[in-house]
Amino acid sequence: MLGEYSGLNNELKLALIKAGHDVTLAAACDFFKNFKTDINLGYGSTIYSYKMRQFLLPLLNLSKFSGFDVVHVINFYIIPRLPFLNLFLIKFLKENNGLVTLSGAGDDPFYVKYSERAMRYSPIPSHELIDRQGRPYYMRKQAHLDAMHKYMNYIDAVIPIIFEFHATFCAAGYSEKTLKPIPIPIDTKKIEFSENRVSNGKVVFFHGLNRRGFKGTFLIEKSFQELEKKYPKDVECIIDGNLPFDRYLALLSIMNVNLDQVFSYSLAMNSLYSMAQGKVVCGGAEQESTVLYDGVLPPVYNLIPDQAQITEVLETVLERRDQLASHSEMSRAFVERYHNPEVVANLYLKSWLSLLARKVQLAKDDKGDQ
Repeated sequence: MLGEYSGLNNELKLALIKAGHDVTLAAACDFFKNFKTDINLGYGSTIYSYKMRQFLLPLLNLSKFSGFDVVHVINFYIIPRLPFLNLFLIKFLKENNGLVTLSGAGDDPFYVKYSERAMRYSPIPSHELIDRQGRPYYMRKQAHLDAMHKYMNYIDAVIPIIFEFHATFCAAGYSEKTLKPIPIPIDTKKIEFSENRVSNGKVVFFHGLNRRGFKGTFLIEKSFQELEKKYPKDVECIIDGNLPFDRYLALLSIMNVNLDQVFSYSLAMNSLYSMAQGKVVCGGAEQESTVLYDGVLPPVYNLIPDQAQITEVLETVLERRDQLASHSEMSRAFVERYHNPEVVANLYLKSWLSLLARKVQLAKDDKGDQ
C-alpha cells in the first residue's frame, strides 16, 4: 500500500493483516498528522524538510517496492507536484509487481478538471480563491492532466472511496476501469463511544480547520458567528485544526456536533470518526453518496455551500438538542454496519482477486493467440 492522507490505509492495512495477508505500508507521515507507516516516505521538523524527503525517499526506497501481488496506490501524487517522477514510479511498480490499483482519494488532475462538470458544486473554485489567493491550482496545468492520462495506462483499476472520485474518474473517460466505490474502513473497537450530553447548558459545535476555502470554513465561520450572537447562552462554537491525528480525535471527543466539509457529497474520515465517537455530524450526505450504502442515507445533517442553509441546519440541530443522545447512537450504529473493517477488507480482496483472475486469463489468451 502506497500513500496515506487520513488514516484510510492504516485502517485497511490492519484489516487485511487480520484476514491473514502480508501488508507493507509505505507513506509519508503527512507532517503534523504523524501517521504510522512501515516505510516512511516523508517526515521532518519543518514543512520544508518534510517536503524535501517526500521528493527523495520514494526514489531511494525503490528496491523495497517490488515482488508484491498487489500494489494499491492512494493518489497520483506520491511524489508532490512532479508528474514525470510519478510516471517513473508507477511504471516501475507496474513492471516489478502483479496488480496495480489506484484509490480514488484526494485531489488529482481529474478531480480538479472535472469536479465542476460532474457535480453540482465543487470546492476547487473557492480553494483557488481563498487558499491559493486567486492563483490557479497547479493541477489545472495541461502537463499534469496529460501525465495522469499516461499514468492510467499503468493502472489495472480504480477503487474510489466516495462518490466524488468515482464521478470524476468516469468523467475523465475511465468508467470501464473505475469500480464501484468501497466504504472507508473504521475500526470502532478502537474508538470510544460516549453518550452525547450537553455540559454547562451549551451545545458545543466544532469545525476542524485545514483549508478554509476547500472545506468551506469561510461559510461556517459566518454561521457560527450568527449562532453565537442569536443563542449566546445555548451554544459554543469552536474552530481549531492542524493537529496531530491523536490530538484531533481527543478534541473531537468533547464536542457535541462536528461540522465537516460543506462542498462534500459523501462522508470522509473526519465525519466517520466523529460518528463512531457518537457525535452528531453535519457534512456531506447527498443522495449520490448512497452508492456506498445500497441506497441508504447516513444519519447526517447534509450541508451545502450556502451560508443561509448552514445556519438553518445548525438551528435545527439546536432545536433538537433533546435528540442528541439518540442521534449519537444512530451515528455509531451506521459506522459499525457500513464501515466494518473486516467487511471492507473483504470487498477489496474480492476486487483484487477478480482483477488478478482476469489478468491471468488475458495472459493465457494472449499466449494461445501466439
